[in-house]
Amino acid sequence: MQKLGRNEPCHCGSGKKYKNCHQKEDSQKESSKKSTLMYGLIGLFVIITAFAIYITMTKDDAPGNAPEGKVWSPEHGHWHDK
Repeated sequence: MQKLGRNEPCHCGSGKKYKNCHQKEDSQKESSKKSTLMYGLIGLFVIITAFAIYITMTKDDAPGNAPEGKVWSPEHGHWHDK
C-alpha cells in the first residue's frame, strides 16, 4: 500500500480525509511492528552475549602440554604441583 498524505481521501472509501479516518490506526500498527522488531533484536543480542560469556567461562584449555610434575588448574588459570 502506498503512503497516503494527511489530506488525501482515506483508503477505506469512507470519503473522509485520511487524517480524520485511519491515520492514527495505521501509525499505531507501524509503531507496534517497529517495537516488536527492536525487542527481538535486543533479545537476540542478550542471548548471544550470554552464550559468549558462558563459553568463555567454561573454557578449560591448558596452554600447551603440562610441564613435568604439574597439573593445570582452570579455576586459577595456572599450573599447580601434582
